[in-house]
Amino acid sequence: MLVRKDFWSLICRGRKKRIVTLVIVFLFLLNAMFYVSIELYNSVSKRKNKEPWYDSLHFDKNSYVDESGMRVIVGHYVGGSKGGNLSDEVINSNNYAPVPGAGEGGRPVQLSPRELITAHELYSLHSYNILVSDKIAINRSLPDMRGESCKNVVFDLEKLPTATVIIVFHNEAWSTLMRTVMSVINRSDERLLDQIILVDDASERRYLKEELDEAIAKLDRVQILRNPTRTGLVGARLMGAKRATGDVLVFLDAHCEVTIGWLEPLLDRAGSEDVFICPHIDLLSEDTLAYTKSIDAHWGAFSWRLHFRWLIPSSSVIKKKLENPAKPYPTPAMAGGLFAVKKSLFWKLGGYDKGMIIWGAENLELSWRAWQCGARVEITSCSRVGHIFRRHSPYKYPGGVAKVLNSNLARAASVWMDQWADFFYKFNPSVAEIRDKQEIGDRVDLRSQLNCKSFNWYLKNVWPQHFFPTADRWFGRIKNGKTNCIGVTPGTPGLGGPAATVSCGGDLDLDSLLVFTPEGQLMADEGLCLEQGNGRAVWKSCSDSSKQIWIQKGPRLRTSDGLCLTLIDVDESKSEVTVGYPLTAMKCTLDTKQIWHFERVPWR
Repeated sequence: MLVRKDFWSLICRGRKKRIVTLVIVFLFLLNAMFYVSIELYNSVSKRKNKEPWYDSLHFDKNSYVDESGMRVIVGHYVGGSKGGNLSDEVINSNNYAPVPGAGEGGRPVQLSPRELITAHELYSLHSYNILVSDKIAINRSLPDMRGESCKNVVFDLEKLPTATVIIVFHNEAWSTLMRTVMSVINRSDERLLDQIILVDDASERRYLKEELDEAIAKLDRVQILRNPTRTGLVGARLMGAKRATGDVLVFLDAHCEVTIGWLEPLLDRAGSEDVFICPHIDLLSEDTLAYTKSIDAHWGAFSWRLHFRWLIPSSSVIKKKLENPAKPYPTPAMAGGLFAVKKSLFWKLGGYDKGMIIWGAENLELSWRAWQCGARVEITSCSRVGHIFRRHSPYKYPGGVAKVLNSNLARAASVWMDQWADFFYKFNPSVAEIRDKQEIGDRVDLRSQLNCKSFNWYLKNVWPQHFFPTADRWFGRIKNGKTNCIGVTPGTPGLGGPAATVSCGGDLDLDSLLVFTPEGQLMADEGLCLEQGNGRAVWKSCSDSSKQIWIQKGPRLRTSDGLCLTLIDVDESKSEVTVGYPLTAMKCTLDTKQIWHFERVPWR
């Protein structure tokens, strides 16, 4: 006890007391700094592995990520919303304040932690990062995204037709809209650019009124048309097309940026009287607005629910593209947001269907009409245009998105799809309910007047690799037991994934229905085919691979190597059968896990 008292009396004397106190404070600060360093490291590590904040947002039914988890690519016309709980002043503010060098060369723009909070709050306005957009100059530089074969193509500008570029907008961000316009002006030869027409589809934002008028007044060959009431994409584009003076109509979205040499390839092909030509669409990040080159070979198509999809082209198309990368190639359908067409051809084929409202399905309708009525739809890799693909629509549709989209789909299917319209309606009863309410007499007459071909011709000649049922294809469920069916698990990525059994469901459950082709492919919706992988069956994009060929031998499905499709990891001791069992190909035996029952389902 005495020793302890002596110790404390010693350290508490005069200068020694201060030294000890300082040492204690120093050790405390050192530990605190170490703790903060550890926390910062963990925070940074988590941020690196964490998805961006906008990926965690929960969208409503206006989202264009459908219930199966597949991304529905919206190629055009998405305007701004009311802004949620944002004030009127914030919603109507134009905060364009370019930072020198920001986003130049198509590089990404990163925000500070504090700015990220503001960006999050403003995200609902446009469904992209408006804070980043306002930091980037409206005339920023972009790299030349063309391949060498395209750069070597020489066009005779004197012989090319002239272009009218039509850009429809509704509540678009000022900086994004102006960047679209400026990219067209700066990267289009003035001998080819006849005019740019901006069509305001009844925007409500104040900065899109006088402020926009003043900016446009300083630009040559640019004019604005104002729609007093909102008609949607179709009505607004028709308004612009009627005022066009150029030989070719070039339609662009209001959130694009064109690159060097973008216009010449479009006009060279659109000079023909039988082509709708689309540029190669690259990606502008919705978060950083970085310009990213997209996969060099893709074409447009659609799912059983008539959702537009980007798919891998057929092997024959890819082969021709490799032989001549600069040559345009055919596509079954276009996204619709970006394309060029000779003005005379556009009106000859009936323009847009004026009965379609707001947005949706007009791209499929125009694609079918072009192909079935004597024209073509193509993509050229030599014209590169960046586009912001947004994760959901940032505004409400009058009457609801389902009502608008279903109405447009019903019009398109009823006029152009023949018996496949019955297939679509059977598995989409909500659309079937309104099919007879569509006034499509004039469009049916147009099809007759143009002497257009059938949808069957379209499937056989334009898209023979399609995954739709036909008269010579088997359609139905393939079952093992009572509840296990071969099918695609909802949420399977577009390029495929491991195959497992799904619940068989009813006759309207598309996830458990398959097409079995005469060639032996087991096709599911979204262009996926069952393939024997390395140790396990997988769903992959349909191709010419021999691994996707299955030969039916009674109740068994065999590979070209003589193995049988087998349901594995089944615990037969369980009293209740579940689903989700992996599939693979194994040596054929008498095992019931290799027995498959084929139940045909009428597809119309």
